[in-house]
Amino acid sequence: MDDNDPVILKHAFGAANRGAYGPIKDSTSLDIWPDYVTGCILVDDGISLLFPRVIDDLVYLYGSTCANEVGLTITLAHELQHSIQHAYARRVWAVNSLIPQLPKTAIAALKLQWADIPIERETRIVSKGVAVDFFGEQRVTEYIDEKIAQGITRGDVADVADFQFIRTLTPSSSVDLTDDTQQLFNRLKSHRSELEAVLQEKKDDPDFSDIDLDAYF
Repeated sequence: MDDNDPVILKHAFGAANRGAYGPIKDSTSLDIWPDYVTGCILVDDGISLLFPRVIDDLVYLYGSTCANEVGLTITLAHELQHSIQHAYARRVWAVNSLIPQLPKTAIAALKLQWADIPIERETRIVSKGVAVDFFGEQRVTEYIDEKIAQGITRGDVADVADFQFIRTLTPSSSVDLTDDTQQLFNRLKSHRSELEAVLQEKKDDPDFSDIDLDAYF
């Protein structure tokens, strides 16, 4: 939890961003992260010339997110579910992770929402379910309605649509990561070259090195 809510991270991840997950490797760029965060990742052992990396996965939450216990629970469960996806369904996680990095023009043309991306839909199903188990349906709905109202005030259409989708989720909501990813890529055929370009940028990342988009198109 970071009480500072760094502006640089909000700029990188979006003003409505409440948390983040990412695998950390020796080659991972940490340029946008504040020193006090990188200091928890690369730790001086008193021996090594270069500080060794001590974590493989980073789950990060803003302090403002944690001010509300329902928001804390939803966001933490959401990011932890991404870490589970990375551990147990890494290829599907990797392929899905390419999609938000498409050019904004492509995302707008496809009218993509977070809920259209299977790994994102799953995190929302899981995190809402966890929050309801802890706090009950009414408190969770009140929190979601508050976030919808804030998004409307800010004019953040994407965040409003996201919380409106989360509001519709029920205990019976489900997602098939493999099948739903294939269906989504059927929509993305006209943007294959752009996805290939995003993948090319990650060619040195072992999480993406064995990804072949031929399997999805």
